[in-house]
Amino acid sequence: MSYVGCIVSLDCGDTLGNYQGQVKSVNDDTETITIDKCYRNGIAYEIAEITINARDIRELSIIKSAEDAQDIVSIQSTPMKFTKEQMDAICGGTASPVKVVNCSDYLYNQTRTPSKDKNSYWTTNNGNSNHRRTPTSKDEQTKQRRNSGGDIGAKAKLLENKNKLQNFQASETRKKVTPSRKIECRRKLMNREDCFSAPSESFLKEFDFEKNLALFDKKAFFQEMENSLPEVIRANDRKQPAKYRHDENILESGPVVLCKIKVPCFSEKEYVTDSGLIVPSISYDLRTRLLSAAEEFGFSKSRRLETVGRSTTEMILQLVGGSHRLNPKNDHQLPTVVALCGPHIQGAQGIACARLLANHNVKTYVYVPNFVKMDHYVEEELSLYDLTDGQKTSCARDLPKGTVDIIINALDNHENMVFRDQSWYRSLVDWANNSKAPVLAIDPPQQGSLINAKWCLSLCLPLNLREQCGQVYLCDLGLPRQVMAQVGITYSSPFGHKFLIPLHVKS
Repeated sequence: MSYVGCIVSLDCGDTLGNYQGQVKSVNDDTETITIDKCYRNGIAYEIAEITINARDIRELSIIKSAEDAQDIVSIQSTPMKFTKEQMDAICGGTASPVKVVNCSDYLYNQTRTPSKDKNSYWTTNNGNSNHRRTPTSKDEQTKQRRNSGGDIGAKAKLLENKNKLQNFQASETRKKVTPSRKIECRRKLMNREDCFSAPSESFLKEFDFEKNLALFDKKAFFQEMENSLPEVIRANDRKQPAKYRHDENILESGPVVLCKIKVPCFSEKEYVTDSGLIVPSISYDLRTRLLSAAEEFGFSKSRRLETVGRSTTEMILQLVGGSHRLNPKNDHQLPTVVALCGPHIQGAQGIACARLLANHNVKTYVYVPNFVKMDHYVEEELSLYDLTDGQKTSCARDLPKGTVDIIINALDNHENMVFRDQSWYRSLVDWANNSKAPVLAIDPPQQGSLINAKWCLSLCLPLNLREQCGQVYLCDLGLPRQVMAQVGITYSSPFGHKFLIPLHVKS
């Protein structure tokens, strides 16, 4: 029988390994066999054609006959995907990039089972080179293979190499094949013409939302839904009473009256609250008579002074930042307020405000002129202010040179204007106007002040103030209607849920 052209498997022991390939020639004289397309331990060998001596062969198995081998070898080869380093890591030997033919599927994956031909095996006499190798029968070969312990070890090593190869191929497939597929998929999506084929003119025209919304008739849609419901459900819906929100007025009220305050004198200017109520202005004489009537009913100046100081303090605390500025975690950024106070009731109101601000950990500076004789309300407020940590001065040069959050202007009163010509007053005006801090004026006179203010605070009812007084805020003194009626004022509180409201000039 000629073995040339057959695909064989040669077991050469643990040292040389297992070789597989197609028999090219058999030399009986030198007792050698030459195979090409060689595989060593399941991996393509770096030398395609090798010659093996018969004494090195422990077992020879014919895997495919010459006719079947021609069909396998004719299949086109595929490139090897492993580098030399990778192959060395798998088989532990020297390897180089070669091409693997598809017949490796047959050489490697086929189980080495005996062929049907009874003369299909070569055996050796325990590796003795003096005896000629002759074919034996199938039964003898099977018996020798069972008695040979080395063949079992070769099979185990071959199976181990097979598992290593499969695991390595799986890892390389995850690293290389999968990402490339994702990238190719993304490129295909990015190159689609339908993503970028829309004309640019379609984006230049603005979409008319109101016109599109007008095309949808809500009433007709809900009417159609109600008509589609069963008659029983529609009858039950009609019996249910209408539901109102907590802020809706269930009872019908009369027309809204915005002008609820009437004064006996002509009002030169009218103000409007945020809710739309009209607040007329009054003259200084009418307000003086109103405060005198309030004192007769028990509303003393000290009570009024504390109320004005409390309202001014609440306003300033909100202006300087409120809870964001005044909290235990923000002690390094405490606001600074300077109160410029004169020797009259307006000055006492400014000192009372500074005292309340100091109780809220605000840095306060109070300026009071060094007069021998002042109003006793001012002296009382100064004695109370001395109980706080605030600073007091009678010299303009001792005022803070750094940043000031708000300046309280309480220098002017409605009756005596002689202080404006004195040097201490002018120095304070220069300091306040040169400072970048906003100014809040407490109860300024109608003709205004030399210090430009951003806000001003009026008491009970506003006066006809000039624009240089700034935004007008109205303070609630808590005077009842009967006190107002004593001077001919029809009064209805415009404050609502607040004690301090802004006023806007009615156009």
